[in-house]
Amino acid sequence: MQVTPSGERPFPTPPTPNAPDLESARFANRDTVVLPDEMVIRILMYLGTTDIAVCRSVNRHWQTLIDTRHLLARSFYRDCHLTQRINSLAAQRNLAVERYHSHIRGWLTDFSDRGRKTAERLDNILEDKRFPAVLFFSITKLLLNSNELTYQSTATIRHSGAVRNVGVVKDAIFSPNGKYLVTISTDNVAKLSEFVGGQWREKVTLRHSAWVSSASFSPDGNHLVTGSGDGICKIWQLEDDQWQEKDTLQHSTSSINASFSPDGKHLMTVCDGESVKIWRLGDHGQWQEKATLVHYYELVLTNAQFSPDGKHLSTSVNGIVKIWALDDGQWKEKFIIPHPHFVTNTRFSPDGKHFVTVTAGDSTENATLWELVDVQLQEENVTIQQWQEKAIVRHVGVVNNAHFSPDGKHLVTASRDGTVKICGLEGGNWQVIATIQHFGSVENASFSRNGKFLLTASHDHTAKICGVVGGEWQEIVTIEHSKLVTNAHFGPDDYQFVTASSDNTAKVWVLKNKENDDDS
Repeated sequence: MQVTPSGERPFPTPPTPNAPDLESARFANRDTVVLPDEMVIRILMYLGTTDIAVCRSVNRHWQTLIDTRHLLARSFYRDCHLTQRINSLAAQRNLAVERYHSHIRGWLTDFSDRGRKTAERLDNILEDKRFPAVLFFSITKLLLNSNELTYQSTATIRHSGAVRNVGVVKDAIFSPNGKYLVTISTDNVAKLSEFVGGQWREKVTLRHSAWVSSASFSPDGNHLVTGSGDGICKIWQLEDDQWQEKDTLQHSTSSINASFSPDGKHLMTVCDGESVKIWRLGDHGQWQEKATLVHYYELVLTNAQFSPDGKHLSTSVNGIVKIWALDDGQWKEKFIIPHPHFVTNTRFSPDGKHFVTVTAGDSTENATLWELVDVQLQEENVTIQQWQEKAIVRHVGVVNNAHFSPDGKHLVTASRDGTVKICGLEGGNWQVIATIQHFGSVENASFSRNGKFLLTASHDHTAKICGVVGGEWQEIVTIEHSKLVTNAHFGPDDYQFVTASSDNTAKVWVLKNKENDDDS
């Protein structure tokens, strides 16, 4: 199935919240039975966060029920409880409170009068175990209800001067708790900055003997791995508020990527054009090589990605994609997905049921969506799982990147043709529902944690924040650099974001409300 871009179709929007209340909404059919409030609440308690948000907009009565019983916060808390990587709920609350005091509260009070009142309400529930969920929804609601968003630069992290392109900042990534920021550059260093006293301050410089190609925090935020063209991956650990080099992983060829698995138990390193190595932390604190995944030695390895549960891994070599599974402590080849063209990137959806491959070659610049389905083998009376092609998102230029939304129901693709395409999953089918235009190659586009905003980075020297306005995806904020924007990421709380540029800087920004009043 081919997805034909429309560029005009808006996001599907729920009915207006100005619907009649319960007494005036007895429906056209007078025989319709209105469910008691308690029954409605019981039903809503079994729904996911996204579904409850839609129900909240159906009419004023449901909105009141949901708000007074804090059902959105409860559902989000329940989701977090099922998927959280921090075992202790008390630790999760303490982390949220620490982050709130260190920088979120100051941002709220400066954002608008409504933000100040939100901070006052949050001050009264700091001890509540649901505080992380309430904090998340408070920020989301504040941003969505603002009339007009603008932005303010809060920090600039500089790398060495542009001599033969040395110093280009390729990426900048927040730690999971938002307290640290790492920037990687072609000047052979990664810089780690810390948010202290309301300001970002450079804390330590992490050095390699060649360009730094990747950086990744562990899920708990206490470890950082950097990969370099010198063939060495270094693991840094936070001890007593200081980052120390903890381990070194040596490779025979240059390492182009290194990242932790989502559960933090494994580490993946991609050796330049050859293989993927899987490492596991040993009993004595040293990382030990557990597996080497190889396709064919004569082909070039281009990409590798962990699945969200950390139990699967995808690798791509030329036109062949392999998906590996962790079985009894061993990584085993499970699926092979052939392509007629060169595969440059792969990514799993959050629930692991969808998969996207990005290809380039012979005027075929596209992203292909796959779905994991059960197939019945009638002759053997056996059911097996297979990845089946569901849709193709076509561009006229090379697709640089593709990301799923946090709920897995949307996909965004970024292309050298200057376009960003947003696809939605509707009725089991993927359709292009919006197109965002830049005037240069778009290096990356990714969703915010709440799925309500989209951040793009382009060679036209800009990054854009887009959101749904009036049922359509529209540009909300445009950020400018003096040279190419190489990447951009939201922070863990969505109000803060960072842009990396070939002007040798990474800049941290916070969203502001243009009109600082109660009508925000």
